[in-house]
Amino acid sequence: MIWFFERPGERLQCEIRQSGESEGFELVWTTNDGRTLTERSLDPEELMSRRRFLEERLRLDGWVRPGRTTPLLIPLVPRILD
Repeated sequence: MIWFFERPGERLQCEIRQSGESEGFELVWTTNDGRTLTERSLDPEELMSRRRFLEERLRLDGWVRPGRTTPLLIPLVPRILD
């Protein structure tokens, strides 16, 4: 799974993948200049929780996910059948 984050002049890529070096999974952050930070875990849900936490921190720091839109909440209206 891959996510992208942007703010003026900067871009981050976040990926959760199976580890290539050992058992488990990796959360890999890559900056637009190619630097990477990798966190490993045997539990993919743990890494998803970590990603969500970091995504919230990024959002508070001015980062956005390009192309992501918040769905409108449309009230449910019962359909009238003929």
